[in-house]
Amino acid sequence: MLKNKAFWLANISALVYNVNMDSMSLSYLTETRRKLHALAELSGSEYKTSDFIFSELLRFGYKPKRIDTGVYCDLGRGNKRLAFRADIDALPIKENVQATHCDFAAEGSAMHACGHDGHTANLLNIARLMQGKTDTPLRFIFQYGEEGIGGSLAMIEGGVLDGVDEIYALHLCPELEAGKIGYCYGGMFAGCVEFDCKIKGRAAHCAMPEKGANAVHASIDVAEAAFKAADRRGLLLNLGKITGGVARNVIAAECVSEYTVRFYDQAKSEAVMIDIERALLAADDRYGVEHRLEVLSTYPPLINHALAVDKARKAAGERAVEMPPRNTAEDFSNYLLETTGCMVWLGTGRDGMRSPLHSDTFAFDERDLLVGTELFMRLIDMRRGNKE
Repeated sequence: MLKNKAFWLANISALVYNVNMDSMSLSYLTETRRKLHALAELSGSEYKTSDFIFSELLRFGYKPKRIDTGVYCDLGRGNKRLAFRADIDALPIKENVQATHCDFAAEGSAMHACGHDGHTANLLNIARLMQGKTDTPLRFIFQYGEEGIGGSLAMIEGGVLDGVDEIYALHLCPELEAGKIGYCYGGMFAGCVEFDCKIKGRAAHCAMPEKGANAVHASIDVAEAAFKAADRRGLLLNLGKITGGVARNVIAAECVSEYTVRFYDQAKSEAVMIDIERALLAADDRYGVEHRLEVLSTYPPLINHALAVDKARKAAGERAVEMPPRNTAEDFSNYLLETTGCMVWLGTGRDGMRSPLHSDTFAFDERDLLVGTELFMRLIDMRRGNKE
C-alpha cells in the first residue's frame, strides 16, 4: 500500500486517488465497516451500534453527544459549521450469506442491506483523520432511524443542526460503477407518505348480506378511488398489503389496506390524501362501515441545493456522473429543508456486487469507501479555501 497521499485501487478503472489521508484509511474502513455490519440493529434499537460510534469518537478525542440512539460531535469552534451525516440503522432482512460470501454477517434477522454500515464507517474515518485539526468548524452526525421512523426529525429537534450552515451525505449505489460519484440537481429522492386505511364493518353470513357491513367491499371501492386520484396527478401509489375477512362465506367485519404514495410535489400529495379521505367517507355511507386513516410516516422529497451540488461535483472531479431522480425515499430530505446541502451517490458496482439495495444479497467492497472519504476531505479543504 502506498503511504501518505496516494492509494492505488485495483479494478476501479485503474484510478489513482490522491487523498489527504494516511495509509491506515483502508484498513480502518474495512475493519470498522465489518464491525458495524456484524452489529446490524433495527431503527430505534441501535444500542450497540450507538455505543460503538460513541466509543470511537471518544478514542479520537471528541466529546460526543447522544440524541436517542443517534450520536453527534463537533470539531473546532464557530457558528457556521460544515456538517456530514451518516445513518446507522439496518433493515429487517436475513442476509443470504451464500450469496454475499460474508463471514462477518450479523446474527439474527437484521442486515445492513442499504449500506449504512459503509456510510458510518466512512464518516468515522473522516472524524479519525480530522482529529486535532480545528481550523474548520465541523459536525459529524450519526443518525438513527432512517429506515421508516424518520430519525432525522428527532435529531433536528434535538439541535443537531444548530449552528450548521451546510451539510452533505452520501449513499452507496450498486447501479453506479465503483469509483464514480453520482450527483443530481434538484429532486433526488421522492417524498413518501405511508398510510393505512382501516375499515370496520359488521360480520354476517354471505347469504344474508343485509345483516352485515362489508369491510372488504368498502376497501375495494376506496382502493379504486385512491388509484384514480394518484393517476390524475401523476403520482406513484402502491397498495402493498390487504388484510381482511375470516372465510369465503362470511361478510368481512374488518379490513386493513397498507399504502404508500411517492411524490415530488407536496401539494399533489396532499390533494391525493384528501381524495382518499373523501372516498373513505363515501364508503362509510354506502356500506355502513366506519373508517380510520392512519398516516404512519411522511418524508418530504429530497431536493438538493444547486450550489452544494456544484461543490460536490467540483470535489468529485472526473468521477462525477449525473444521475436521474428516484422514487425511493430518504429522510436526509429533512435536513435540506433547514440548511444548504446535498446528497450524492457513491458507486459500488463491480462484477459480482451489483445486487440492489434492500436485497438480502447486497454487498460491496470496502475499497470503494476510500472514494467517499476523499470526497468529504475535499469538501472540507474547499471550505478551508473559502475562508482563506
